[in-house]
Amino acid sequence: MGRKPPYRRGTPSQTARPMTTPQKIYRFLPLTFANGNRISRFAKACPHCHGMVTARDMEGIARLLHDKIVLAAEAQCPECGKRFPVTCVISDDKRVHRVRMPLWLFRIWLKLALRNLPEPQLQEDWSVQEEEAPKAGIPLADNAQVTRSGEVLGQFDGTPISAWLDIDGRHFVFERALPPAGQLCLNDSELLFEGKLVYRLA
Repeated sequence: MGRKPPYRRGTPSQTARPMTTPQKIYRFLPLTFANGNRISRFAKACPHCHGMVTARDMEGIARLLHDKIVLAAEAQCPECGKRFPVTCVISDDKRVHRVRMPLWLFRIWLKLALRNLPEPQLQEDWSVQEEEAPKAGIPLADNAQVTRSGEVLGQFDGTPISAWLDIDGRHFVFERALPPAGQLCLNDSELLFEGKLVYRLA
């Protein structure tokens, strides 16, 4: 009886899986959780100038993993041109949790975690989407008339936290503070004040 041929692993073309490669983050969006919540936009305050940086100015990976969105990217602020890492996990209640891990290490971990998942279908890179890139939250005009409450709830990062703000006839109440390196994900009724305090339209 002839000898059985030795067991051989598949050739690289048979066993290799498509590698997740960095893309503009907006191309991974929207992503929908099992509970129906949907993330269609993402932005972060630049730690250098506090300008808003949207997903169009971030390059990396954003994938749905175990009903959480995992994001590892490098952002470039369109205002000051500075680059900075963005590493976070977004839970299905739309809360953003910072990942305290260097970007290069987080990318390696993410690629390993995604190695058995199919590659996502990315949004086509059409120039018309430049006009549709959403802004996070309510914009604050440079010449806005701001009235602060006399009640101060405390301080955050050296900045007094007013209980409420009246801005151009609209009333906002304090919602939460944004850590200096925290991720920014505002809804349509929220406003970022002084680059670190989030107020909600009352």
